[in-house]
Amino acid sequence: MTLADPHDFEGWRAAARSLVLERVPPAEVEWVFGEVGTDLFAAPPPSQMVVNGAAFSVPRSFLTLAETVVRHDDPERFALLYLMLVRFRTRPDALDGGPLAERLERMAREVRRQAIGRKRTAPALTDAEMPKTKLSEAEQAGLAAADAVERRLQPGGNRLAAWESVLADAKRCTRCHLYKHATQTVFGEGPLDARIMFVGEQPGDQEDLAGRPFVGPAGQLFDRALEDAGVDRAQTYVTNAVKHFKFEPRGKRRIHSKPQGPEIEACRWWIEQERELIRPAVVVALGATAARSIFGKVVTITRMRGQAHELPDGEGGEAWVTVHPSFLLRVPEEARKREEYGKFVDDVRRIGERAKALA
Repeated sequence: MTLADPHDFEGWRAAARSLVLERVPPAEVEWVFGEVGTDLFAAPPPSQMVVNGAAFSVPRSFLTLAETVVRHDDPERFALLYLMLVRFRTRPDALDGGPLAERLERMAREVRRQAIGRKRTAPALTDAEMPKTKLSEAEQAGLAAADAVERRLQPGGNRLAAWESVLADAKRCTRCHLYKHATQTVFGEGPLDARIMFVGEQPGDQEDLAGRPFVGPAGQLFDRALEDAGVDRAQTYVTNAVKHFKFEPRGKRRIHSKPQGPEIEACRWWIEQERELIRPAVVVALGATAARSIFGKVVTITRMRGQAHELPDGEGGEAWVTVHPSFLLRVPEEARKREEYGKFVDDVRRIGERAKALA
């Protein structure tokens, strides 16, 4: 199968769909780069790639993962992805574990680190099903350029420049449809050596207009809670699971609309890059949407609240879960509102103390 270039995700996606529908085994496929149109199968346009079609079901999380993995310099990346795609025909949960899923997740993390200038470690491929090939000249050139960036951004380098590069990319984000109606991308803010990283749901109306997270009513309550808990917001990094405002227009007003799974999954790319760059001791999920983004699955706030959890990728640090400040604004009874606010302050205080202990 011929792809346009070493990072041709759309070409791979279309060609892989044709191969799966033709039931071509992974061992019989070789992925090469050159002039498109010389391969055996006429690949359909990328728009024909189905996520939940009649033929078989592919999780959107896999498409997000694949889009990241193709940016890796491992020569087997396309073959590994196709093998996983084939496995989805009989194992809808193929991403939930096993050597292949773990290998792809490691590759995705390496790509995110490379994007922000962190050192890569590429463990050797052990899957005997995969053919062995050499890096192309284009891949070698890309690897050399990435190494040059890494050397510049090692300790003593300019981490701010790396963050600004990620921010510039995020401002041009079109990974989901939400950018079409939002005013702008609302990225995270705070010191790049913050010990605590708070992750909210999405920007609201005021955040969308200001271009900053947590500046509306929920943000003001958040600031007050941090102050009462003895945590300096200026020393924390604050961001959102979804970077564009999702809303429903009602006259002149824009009413908040809860992000759905595909939107959360599309934005995980940015959250993971922020976390890789900042390396906080504690990541705090404010509400269900943030928790789903951090853990990669739907979780119950009441069940996970008030205790430390291991991050899914095992990359160090801890994850904590609590309510979103907007929840406190929606509590109607004053007595219960005071009670819930006290619980939230207690959560933040414990998180602040834990972050200090991990320093």
